[in-house]
Amino acid sequence: MNKSTVTIGIPAYNEEKNIAALLGSISSQKQSSYKLESIFIVCDGCVDKTVDIVKKLATKNTKIKLVVGNQRQGKAIALNKIYKLNKSDYLLTIDADIVLEDDNVIDLLVKAIKKDPKINIVGARHVPVNPQTLMGKFAYVSYLSFEDAFLKLNSGNNFYALMAVSLIKKELSKSFKYPKGTISDQNYLFAMATRNNKRGFGFVRNARVLFTPVNNFMDWRILGVRSVSGDKEDAVKHFGKDILNNYSMPKKLLIKSLVKWFFKSPIYTLGSIMMNLYVRLFPYNKVKPKDGKWELATSSKGIIKILN
Repeated sequence: MNKSTVTIGIPAYNEEKNIAALLGSISSQKQSSYKLESIFIVCDGCVDKTVDIVKKLATKNTKIKLVVGNQRQGKAIALNKIYKLNKSDYLLTIDADIVLEDDNVIDLLVKAIKKDPKINIVGARHVPVNPQTLMGKFAYVSYLSFEDAFLKLNSGNNFYALMAVSLIKKELSKSFKYPKGTISDQNYLFAMATRNNKRGFGFVRNARVLFTPVNNFMDWRILGVRSVSGDKEDAVKHFGKDILNNYSMPKKLLIKSLVKWFFKSPIYTLGSIMMNLYVRLFPYNKVKPKDGKWELATSSKGIIKILN
């Protein structure tokens, strides 16, 4: 029986701290249901040691292919390059600041997308690494309490569940390009996958990846500009106001989740509520994106260690 083929694409901008950990977690995957053909790392004008690290790793793993851009053009342009390079049955795009939690993450994604022919794309579950700073703990609880709500919304098959990991059918990846200046590639991709088929996205709950939440006040403000308004404004720009219906989060679900987390962690839940209110009331407009390029929240860019 011939296995499905998979190409992995990683857009990267100054990811020297975590890129080796991510590639290490990829190399440990079982590949029982697929064959990995290539790993493309597109460095989008990196000015740190990302290129050097990838070059060194590529001498040990010939599947790793490095594409270097001389100047930063934004994630959407890097993704367009990856989409064009892909020749496999499926394309797996992964942000460079996460790691795969165990050795069967990609297998689970491939099995899920093959199981239902109506699905165009599947996404993994994102699990925050518990940080040590007070602000980081606020962000940690903020994410988990919101996740508690969106996992109950259409069983997780919604805009909020598609984040840094996307397994895409080749046909979909070859059917469009991200417009220059696209801010939210995940929202754009979700809209393309579901525009003619509401079942075009599938959430794979047991395929887990790890990420680091922001852990200082300034990075929370930077991230808030994007999550509060930037993503939605970008979606409206490309798909019209009707797309906002996909952002509808029932208040009842959100309140239930906040109450649940208040009893689990009252101090950090209150802190997360206060910070979320602050970034809405006092948006940090100095870091609004330009031509699809965001100000980096650097505190979420550290190395992620997998605990066995």
